[in-house]
Amino acid sequence: MKKNIFILFILLICNLSYSQNIEEKSVFLEQIIEEIAENSDEEIDFTELYESLEFYYRNPINLNNCNKEDLQNLHILNSFQIEKLFSHIQKNGKLISYLELQSISTYNINTIKKLLPFIRISEPINTYSIFGNIQQYVMLRDERVLQNQKGYMEDEVGEKHYFGSNNKSLFRYRLSNKYLQAGITAEKDKGETFFGEHQKYGYDFYSSHLRIRNIGRIETAIIGDYNVQFGQGISIFGGIGFGKSSEVIGIQKTGNIIRPHTSSDENRFFRGSSIKLNLNKNWDIISFYSYNSVDANITDTTETEDLVYTSLQNNGMHRTENELLDKDAIKEQHFGMHSNYKIGNLNWGVSYINNHTFGDIDRNLSTYNQFDLNTNSNDIVASDYQYLYRNFNFFGEYGKSKNGGTAQLHGVLIGLDKTLSAAFMYRNYDRDFQNNYANSFAESKTQNEKGFYSAIEFKPNLKWKIRTYVDFYKYPWLRYYTNTNSYGKDYFIQTDYKINRNTNLYFRYKKESKEENFNLEDVNSPIIGLKTKQVYRFNSAFKEGENWSFKNRIEISKVDIPEGTENGFMMYQDVKFKPMFAKLSFSLRYTYFNTESYDSRIYAYENDVLYGYSIPSFYGKGKKIYLLLKYNIVKNTDLWIKLSETIYDDRDIIKSGWEEIEGNKLTELKIQLRYKF
Repeated sequence: MKKNIFILFILLICNLSYSQNIEEKSVFLEQIIEEIAENSDEEIDFTELYESLEFYYRNPINLNNCNKEDLQNLHILNSFQIEKLFSHIQKNGKLISYLELQSISTYNINTIKKLLPFIRISEPINTYSIFGNIQQYVMLRDERVLQNQKGYMEDEVGEKHYFGSNNKSLFRYRLSNKYLQAGITAEKDKGETFFGEHQKYGYDFYSSHLRIRNIGRIETAIIGDYNVQFGQGISIFGGIGFGKSSEVIGIQKTGNIIRPHTSSDENRFFRGSSIKLNLNKNWDIISFYSYNSVDANITDTTETEDLVYTSLQNNGMHRTENELLDKDAIKEQHFGMHSNYKIGNLNWGVSYINNHTFGDIDRNLSTYNQFDLNTNSNDIVASDYQYLYRNFNFFGEYGKSKNGGTAQLHGVLIGLDKTLSAAFMYRNYDRDFQNNYANSFAESKTQNEKGFYSAIEFKPNLKWKIRTYVDFYKYPWLRYYTNTNSYGKDYFIQTDYKINRNTNLYFRYKKESKEENFNLEDVNSPIIGLKTKQVYRFNSAFKEGENWSFKNRIEISKVDIPEGTENGFMMYQDVKFKPMFAKLSFSLRYTYFNTESYDSRIYAYENDVLYGYSIPSFYGKGKKIYLLLKYNIVKNTDLWIKLSETIYDDRDIIKSGWEEIEGNKLTELKIQLRYKF
């Protein structure tokens, strides 16, 4: 115990100087984002997460006077740990030292170390000013493929398939302090025009928001573009959300949140207004209203001039005449509310959401998806709960759609002691549960799935950590590419070992098995078979002094299907040079990959420009190298450049369709400039 207190004391001393160094702040936030990305199995836009962490780094959370939303937005503590913190303060009074965190169940040295830069236990003197201490930045980003692609080349008559150029451009402006945040985001995708006949307003997509927070009873209020999260995601869950990952205990969603939409995603957000009010210390309520134009595949018009559409478009691309005709073709209206009441250790919430599309939907449903939503209006009612009893954290949600379909999820997190934690979850989503905005814990989606998940995390000391989960699930009805009911199962184990403060190793094994349709040569109709993918990963990270760090990974994938077995292999070497106070820093990676097909592909997170992210998949045979440079031109102005080249050894044509490139090289360039004031 004395050793742990000493370690924590050293961390506190380091934290005081750490927060004063702007350059080290950037390095620290990048490390947090990279760790979360490496631990997640999902493709997530990390822009919003980075901006959230950056905000709390500049405006640390006062643990003695904060709400759950602030701590949830960090994505460092799970809901169990947050409840334990509030329970500790309620029982023992306000924290007087960071050292007290060690006495809270499930809080270990590593968790506290990650948390320290974002928290405080008292308020600075005379800080209450809505318009004080405002920080702003303007950012420009441009990225492009340097090779010629088919869609941007002139044909025999001198015309191009895509109207615009092959660069992707992004503009972002942010203003923020502790109580106020405003922002504008504008984006042009590759192939879209910038001004001209097809785009008179410059960028193809614009997004803006204004948020106030922690003023009187207003916890958060937003005008503009925003995302909403209720309960466990059965009713609605937009923005940042994680499913199965190496953080095996972190399966509980952080619900009851509204946050600004700050990424360049053109579809998954609401546009209008939202507010979260604290009516008293035990009761809060969220309400929202949204009215927005969305892309849709228009096929006809009715006698009353209503548009008929078959589906909503989600890719946000407006490069051709047909894509431009579908742009903002349909209006959508959404409104809803969530009320949460706290009774002792019980949090109980109820939700209501109405979705309406101003058009006539005419989907061509097949047998497998006949229970999908096929009307322009839907209502969702749901109830969620969380109950803390000693070291048990129970949570769940039950929801019902307008047609009567139901979905439910129930789980428990158990903190046996500081070294051992466990998680269990049961889910049951009816085949006719209809909610296009649900995003709860699932293998596929919140429909036609039943499953049971269990996990254990063991930390015997500061050097070792062992994490494992198993997930059994089945699909009671047909799925796309599966013409009968089917099942699946996932196994995962990861062992981390910290040799010393500069060297970390981990080994990961993951196995996914799922039934699918297979077409065999001698069989007239598809058969149901088991597709199994196994992944073996060894990762090592080493830091040399304060400036240099190295990371190496070897990953092997093996896919077994009725036709045979496929194998994949990838290895990479990272070199990073980030000296303190220097104008120039860089990251360099060399990757070699060899997989037999797309089925045995391997994903790997890549370092990127600030607020950017990249998680490419590697398949085929080849190598990739990238160099990421950051240069501080003058005070408050930084330049980022990322240059990468992928060389394939097994093909002379890269990609397909209008993205096709003749040759075996793919070279990508990304440039970003940011000015802070």
